[in-house]
Amino acid sequence: MKDSKLQLVWKAQGYLDAQLIKNYLESFGIEVFDFEESVGKAYGLTVGSLGEVELYVRKEKAREAEEYMRRYLEVKPDDAEG
Repeated sequence: MKDSKLQLVWKAQGYLDAQLIKNYLESFGIEVFDFEESVGKAYGLTVGSLGEVELYVRKEKAREAEEYMRRYLEVKPDDAEG
């Protein structure tokens, strides 16, 4: 995807992974745009370039989105309450 107003913040492996991250970022009020090959979604591919989903945010929100993704990646299963 080529758009000078958007910045790539995540490459997900498959539609479900992409939706999880997209919903996570949107819960903080960050609009997320996804781009994927339609054949990957049609066949349920989750690996390789056909299964990859790129997530973009507006450039003015990119730093904020990257900070939330850093926090997301730092959480360990033991950190969850339950």
